[in-house]
Amino acid sequence: MNQDYPNFQSRVQRIDQSRRNRVVGEFVLQSNGLLVPKQRRLRFGFPLRGLIMAYVIAVAVKAYLIWFLGVEVYSAEVIALLNGTGFQQAAAYVLMPDQVTMWMVGNYDWLAAQIIAWQSAA
Repeated sequence: MNQDYPNFQSRVQRIDQSRRNRVVGEFVLQSNGLLVPKQRRLRFGFPLRGLIMAYVIAVAVKAYLIWFLGVEVYSAEVIALLNGTGFQQAAAYVLMPDQVTMWMVGNYDWLAAQIIAWQSAA
């Protein structure tokens, strides 16, 4: 047995370990019989689901604020934001009441009436 055999084995184990750490995932059998790791594609898709969830949450919060504060007080606060800095003006444009928000305010009124009716019946 060669005296260099332990060094050779440790080198082979080190190379094999680095290959195992590098190749993780699915494999593809090529036409020439070679088994190679499947190439991963990077996904840089637009986060549509997150954008929709942010819109729904923003509308729900705006509707609750309008319902809780009242339309007059809420509108006065939005107008005050419109006269502020650039960031405050951007926030005012986001917080302006729209059709969907006002529809949800009406649903909050209906829900509050149902809760009060349920509490008075109990």
